[in-house]
Amino acid sequence: MPQRPSRRNLSVQRLLGLARQRFATDPSWRFFRDVGLLIWEYKWFSLTIIAVTIFQEFAALWPVNLLGQFVDRLETGDLGNTVWLLFGASLFYPGLARANVILRHVMFYNADFDKRVEMIVAAGDEGYATDLEAAGAAHTRIVNAVSGITNTMYHVLGSFTPVIIKVIIVSGRLLGYNRMLGWVYLASLVLPAVLTIIFNRVLRVLLDSQYSVIGAVTGSGIKTISERENTDARTRFLESMRTRRHVLNSLLARSQTFIYIREAMLVGSQFLVVFLALAMREELSITPGDFTRIIGYTAQVGAAFINAAANLDNIVSYSRAYHVFALRK
Repeated sequence: MPQRPSRRNLSVQRLLGLARQRFATDPSWRFFRDVGLLIWEYKWFSLTIIAVTIFQEFAALWPVNLLGQFVDRLETGDLGNTVWLLFGASLFYPGLARANVILRHVMFYNADFDKRVEMIVAAGDEGYATDLEAAGAAHTRIVNAVSGITNTMYHVLGSFTPVIIKVIIVSGRLLGYNRMLGWVYLASLVLPAVLTIIFNRVLRVLLDSQYSVIGAVTGSGIKTISERENTDARTRFLESMRTRRHVLNSLLARSQTFIYIREAMLVGSQFLVVFLALAMREELSITPGDFTRIIGYTAQVGAAFINAAANLDNIVSYSRAYHVFALRK
């Protein structure tokens, strides 16, 4: 006699089924799924970029380390070849960074071309734009959606990978001086990261409004040009432009305020480590060159973190553009 499945198994299966249904209908999940599929589609580009980025982040710390050696050797007067090594490292890192940017842009342009052609042709085949105004708005939504997934791919490889690598390297260097320095610095980065998530949730409604009104402006603008006698189209265009101006001004003010709050917190994190190092200077035998390295390391992490946080803000914005596209599709 066959055994009946346990109630627990049925519950697990039901939960998994509900999770699949939610993911299948959630535009945000579809957005990140499509980004992941796009990265996988260009996996050899992606792997090359990640490898170059890892090397780039080690190279970024060479000038800081050599500057610390230079400061320590100033007291003795024996500089050796430190100045020339510092000069070479300072030239090498920007060149490597520019090469990485070129590599990422080649991948971005290829992906943007492929996805835009694919989605516009698919929209034409489906025929859901019934007139010129609807077609213009649909085209804008598609362009924003494609730009969203391709730019997110670019930033995942170009912003988040570097900051993760940099935090690991710098924390390791600080742990090398003293465990407390390393762990305190890592802990101090938690609050800016949490605030980034909170701020993005606060901006979500404005971001949805931004992309909705952009499509409306494009569609009504095209109709205003093509139908000169249509006063209703002109009225809709003017109203859409006023709404767009209000939304963009509100979004700018809030986003810049949120970025400054995180910048201030990261500066506080940097000086927290500096003050701790000053308090433990004699115990750890920290030299002026060591302080130069600590300040340089933490400054690089702060800059990379803000860059990544700003790009995360952009990615959330891109996901809302994709959300608007999915809702109107």
